[in-house]
Amino acid sequence: MTQVLFRNFALLEPDHGELRKGHELLVEGELIREVSDKPIKADKADVIDCGGRTLMPGLIDSHVHVMLSEVSIPLLEKVPLTLATARAARLMKGMIDRGFTSVRDTGGADWGIKEAVEKGDVPGPRLFIAGAAIGPTGGHSDPRRRTDFGARCHCCNAMAFTMNVSDGVSSVIKSTREQMRLGADHIKIMMSGGVASPYDPLDSMQFTVEEVTAAVTEAKAFGRY
Repeated sequence: MTQVLFRNFALLEPDHGELRKGHELLVEGELIREVSDKPIKADKADVIDCGGRTLMPGLIDSHVHVMLSEVSIPLLEKVPLTLATARAARLMKGMIDRGFTSVRDTGGADWGIKEAVEKGDVPGPRLFIAGAAIGPTGGHSDPRRRTDFGARCHCCNAMAFTMNVSDGVSSVIKSTREQMRLGADHIKIMMSGGVASPYDPLDSMQFTVEEVTAAVTEAKAFGRY
């Protein structure tokens, strides 16, 4: 089993409110095996000298969108998937550099970008993805203009995996199952209006109790939430 030994770092002990220098930490596989202010014996471990820096657990961000690289969501319609993916790689590298080792993506990231991180093709935090966020017609996941008729195709731009429009219990069930099939770790449903959607009031309630129950039931059936 792979061992990594971190040496010469400061440890923050909240109970004492101070940094304690000269610590060592041994990681074995995915487990922290030992922490000590004395030398740890691990002859086969890869050694990292922290140079007196503070060692801390990885941070977790529970709401990110690695594929949404524009503040104004409609601008994403002009961004091809290739460019969106390249931008996502840059954003995720920044997350790692800032100490975030796990993030929950709540709409936009798919199993492909997650796989790229897990296989080491691009640097980034562990991704827990929702796939496409699910909402009703005219709601927070419906970016169509009033001049649009029917569904708009986003298959070739950055919104390809971002949003899903579903109405009624049967449609919500199908959409939830589809996101599970596509590798979602959790389900994002749009319960109210939002700033990014063009026409729905911020304080509007957008799914019925029955629709919400359907999404929760299906996610739970897959062992997700």
